[in-house]
Amino acid sequence: MVRSALYEGTLMHARRAPARNVFRYPVSYFLIDLDELEELRRLRLYGKVFTLRDSDHFGGGPIKDEVLALTGDPSIERVLMLTQLRVFGYVFNPVSFFWCYRADGELACMVAELSNTFGERLPEVLHGPSLRYGHHKRLHVSPFFGLDQHYEYAFSQPGDEVWARIHVCDDAGPKPLTAVLHGKRRELTNASLVRTLVRYPLMPVQVTALIHWQALRLWLKRVPFHRKPPFEPGVGSVRP
Repeated sequence: MVRSALYEGTLMHARRAPARNVFRYPVSYFLIDLDELEELRRLRLYGKVFTLRDSDHFGGGPIKDEVLALTGDPSIERVLMLTQLRVFGYVFNPVSFFWCYRADGELACMVAELSNTFGERLPEVLHGPSLRYGHHKRLHVSPFFGLDQHYEYAFSQPGDEVWARIHVCDDAGPKPLTAVLHGKRRELTNASLVRTLVRYPLMPVQVTALIHWQALRLWLKRVPFHRKPPFEPGVGSVRP
C-alpha cells in the first residue's frame, strides 16, 4: 500500500474588503510521496487519466531534486506534495505545498509554490518546523490585489485530515482575504481514483473556471483593478 493519498474536502475563500465575497467549493487534492512515483504507475488511471509532470513545477527537473536544491538542506529525505494532478492532460495549481522531512521524521521546512493565470510560478521556502509562516507577497496572483501585502500561513501535518490556511494581509495590518483548504484522507487505490474522477470530474478545469467566475463577480462589485507588475523570478526564503 502506498503512502500517497487523496484528500477530499472544501476550499473556502472569504474576502472582506473592499467588497465582501465569500465562497466554498468541494475539492479533491493529491498528496504525493515523491519517493513513490514508480509505485503509483501500478494504478490503472495514473499516467493515463491522472498525470504528474516535472515540467508543471519549479524549473522542470525531477520534482524532488528541485525541492532539495531549493531548500539547500541535505538532511531532508522525504518530501510530501499536496497538489492537483493533470486530468486528461490539463492542470492549473494556484498553489502546491511541500512538507519536507528529515530521516527521523522531523519537519525541516515547507515549500509553497505559487502560480498565477499568466503562467508565472514562484516558490517560497518556509524554514522551520513551526507550521506557521509569513512572507511578503512577490507574485501578482489576482488583478484585484496589489503587491503591497503579505501572507500568513498556517498548516497541519498531513494525517487523517489536512488543512492549510492563508491570510492575505495589507502591510498596514488588516486581513482582506482568508483562504482555507481542508480535506479528509482517502486511500489512493484504483477504486478511489475512479470515484474521484466521477465525483470531481475535470477538477483542474473547475479550478480555472471558478477563478474566472469569481473574478467576474468582483468586477461586477466594482472592486478596483491592480495593474500587473513585471514578473521577477527567483526563490523566496522565509526564516522563523
